[in-house]
Amino acid sequence: MQLRAMGHTETTWATNGREALMLLKERPIDLIISAWSMPEMDGPALLKACKQDPGLQHIPFILLGDIYEQMTTAMRVGADAYLVKPFSPDELEDVLRRVVSSGQ
Repeated sequence: MQLRAMGHTETTWATNGREALMLLKERPIDLIISAWSMPEMDGPALLKACKQDPGLQHIPFILLGDIYEQMTTAMRVGADAYLVKPFSPDELEDVLRRVVSSGQ
């Protein structure tokens, strides 16, 4: 919902990591924002799968988690950013701006 409020109207949602991976392979995606905890395939596993796929590895990836200590793991497996929930719309917007501008 915060994304739409910021003007990002073209969003695609997945209910779990496996579904997300299938969607990523079906259509062009500019940015991935993933929860750490998801059924079937968690966020770090989705991130690893994306980084190992030549067609997906270029997509900026933001991982959302519940504890600050997960940040080291997130960055080690290739996340472009990590946000601890809950976060403010301003924090999300700052991270989006930083990640998108560094990828150009």
